[in-house]
Amino acid sequence: MVNPFEIPGQWYKANLHAHSTNSDGWLSPQHVMRTYRDAGYQILALTDHWKVTAVRGKPEEGFLFLPGAELDGGRTAVGNYHIVGVGIEEQPEREELSSAQRQIDWIREQGGVAIVAHPYWSGLSTEDLLALHGYIGVEVYNTGCDVEILRGHSFVHWDDLLSRGRRVSGLAVDDGHRPAFDMCGGWTMIKALDLTKAAVLEALRNGSCYSSTGPRIFDLQIYDNKIYCTCSPARRIALVSNPTRGHVAVARVGEHLADAEFSIPANSTYVRIQVEDDYGRIAWGPPLFPKG
Repeated sequence: MVNPFEIPGQWYKANLHAHSTNSDGWLSPQHVMRTYRDAGYQILALTDHWKVTAVRGKPEEGFLFLPGAELDGGRTAVGNYHIVGVGIEEQPEREELSSAQRQIDWIREQGGVAIVAHPYWSGLSTEDLLALHGYIGVEVYNTGCDVEILRGHSFVHWDDLLSRGRRVSGLAVDDGHRPAFDMCGGWTMIKALDLTKAAVLEALRNGSCYSSTGPRIFDLQIYDNKIYCTCSPARRIALVSNPTRGHVAVARVGEHLADAEFSIPANSTYVRIQVEDDYGRIAWGPPLFPKG
């Protein structure tokens, strides 16, 4: 994985999990695409349940549509897996893809990327996630799961994986079904060389992204055993490290933080920055690995 703030490219705002009337969404595929385009997104993955949805018409300049699908299957102790495939073209067949691992393998065989959807909502444990291989990330935030049943945050699952050596991204998504309810609440900022399917998928494979429900991260650097970040006005900036170390900077009442510098705890295998604003909205920086 890379530090996206140290490599060339341009930032693009993406929603990697959305539904249309081709499964259980309320809006047509074209309407979903217009909703995100008009909200300032540059990338949309439409991931209807067990169906790769096509959007008719010419591609719009400055906006990238990625085909995808959400698959499910494979019971765990208290839930079941949902796997989002982004960048796939072939229609999935449920009979041939009965296990989550087979779904991930199938997505990768097509050149797509696999994401474990809403771990908290799905009732997944760390052991459930460790049993799978080949996915590029987990949904660290899911708008639909948050507004429906308050199970939208899964960054504990993400930290557990990172602490156990899994180098995966934490991705914020909508899983949007209904306008003005579960759309445009969480997004992934992807740094890619250009706005093409190949470049965006490669950026996701490399971890060239961060996620947010509001705040922006402008820069993130490691040097001299320290980590430094700049961001939009924040109430709190935290350094999270494995397994239970870290630091927190908190603004005085009525003031805001625009940057923070922390010493990296000794023997850390990973570190990440988390930014929170006055409204409790969060940005999750990419995991960085001080020892390479």
